Amino acid sequence: MKIINFIKKRLGIIIIFIGIIITYVLLTDVFGVLDPFLFKSITTIPPLFKEYLPQLIEGFKSSMSLLVISFLLALVVGISLGAFLGTRNLARKNLTPFINAFSAIPVTLLTPYAINILPSFRAASMFIIFLGCFWIILGTTISAVMTIDKRYLENASTLEITKAERLFRIILPAASPSILAGCTIALKFSFTLLAVAEMFGATSGMGYFIQYYSDFGRFDLVAVGFLFMAMVLVIILYLFDLIKSRILYWTINN
Repeated sequence: MKIINFIKKRLGIIIIFIGIIITYVLLTDVFGVLDPFLFKSITTIPPLFKEYLPQLIEGFKSSMSLLVISFLLALVVGISLGAFLGTRNLARKNLTPFINAFSAIPVTLLTPYAINILPSFRAASMFIIFLGCFWIILGTTISAVMTIDKRYLENASTLEITKAERLFRIILPAASPSILAGCTIALKFSFTLLAVAEMFGATSGMGYFIQYYSDFGRFDLVAVGFLFMAMVLVIILYLFDLIKSRILYWTINN
């Protein structure tokens, strides 16, 4: 019964997935529209997936050691600084031009500077991921705090609660839907930055796996790497959505 209910809830996802598979098979194996050198037959993927699974798992561990620390650090710093600037008009007005200027610089262009300034390739990789996520979380937090209903703050003033209570019991809960939406965007973007970061100085990782076999023209293994990375991202985003649902239990979608 549970399996049937699970399928019913995700029937649309299953149908779209099957449609993608059928379309790919038609474009490759049936009609040969796509270049067979770049787009391998889908029948070659499962055996390779099984063969290279240990290497993929090692890459997953290596990637997560970079991603988790960098993202959590960006989360803490971005929300803390964003909440501060969102509630401080003078500080926000003075710092906004500099935030806009520095956040407009593509993070990937800072890679040479990170490699030369920081003590190791690992530290440089973590910095690139952190910075890319930080700007997104900072911007969404500032915007979310600035746009909460003033009546919440007016009611807080009448209750004469402390500044800490006002921040954690009123401001952040009211701004949390927008903040968490920004965190979701940052989490997705972190995988792009992870692939970039693992192109220099890395000897393992999900992005490194894809880049390594791409250099040798093994696009069948590149496809395996893409699929594995996509599955990891889907699972992580699903878990993150569960956390969001717990935090935002009071919203209409829950």
